[in-house]
Amino acid sequence: MASTGSNSSQSLKGPTRPDHITKIRLQFKTFLSEATGFYHDLIVKIRAKYGLPLGYLSEDSENRIVMDKDGQKGLISCHRCLIYLGDLARYKGLYGEGDSKTREYAAASSYYLQAASCSPSSGNPHHQLAILASYSGDEVVTVYQYFRSMTVDNPFSPARDNLIVAFEKLWSLVE
Repeated sequence: MASTGSNSSQSLKGPTRPDHITKIRLQFKTFLSEATGFYHDLIVKIRAKYGLPLGYLSEDSENRIVMDKDGQKGLISCHRCLIYLGDLARYKGLYGEGDSKTREYAAASSYYLQAASCSPSSGNPHHQLAILASYSGDEVVTVYQYFRSMTVDNPFSPARDNLIVAFEKLWSLVE
C-alpha cells in the first residue's frame, strides 16, 4: 500500500524528469533565438542612428572610414552586440545535439571576428575565440587567442588566468 501512495504522489509532482529536461531545453533554445533576433534588430537600429554603413561591421577592415565621436559610440555599441551574438551562437552550439568536438561554432566565430574588426583594440573577442578553440581541443590556437586578448590596448582581464590554465593543459600534453 505504501508503494501505491508514492506512485500517486510522484505523478502529482509533474512530468517525468526526461520530459522536464526536454521542456527546459526547448525553452532555452527559444530564448536563444529570441535574444539573437533582439541583438540583430538592435544592431540595425544602431547602424541607422549613427550612420554606420552596412559593410562596416564585416570582418574585412580594408574599407574603413574615419568615424566621428558619435560614430565611435555606435561602433562600440555594435561591438558589444556582436560579442553577445557570438555568445548566443556559442551557447546554441554548446547545448545542441551531438559531440562537442563536432559541433558547429562557425556563426559564433564570425560574430567574434566581426567584433574584433569593429574594435581592434578590444581583447574580449579574442578571449571568446580562445574559448571556441578550447572546445575543439586546439590548444595552440587557444593559447594564441588568450595571449592576443591580453596584448591589445584594452586587454580582457580574465584572459590571464585562462591563459595559465591553457598553458598548464598544453604542458601536460607535452610531458
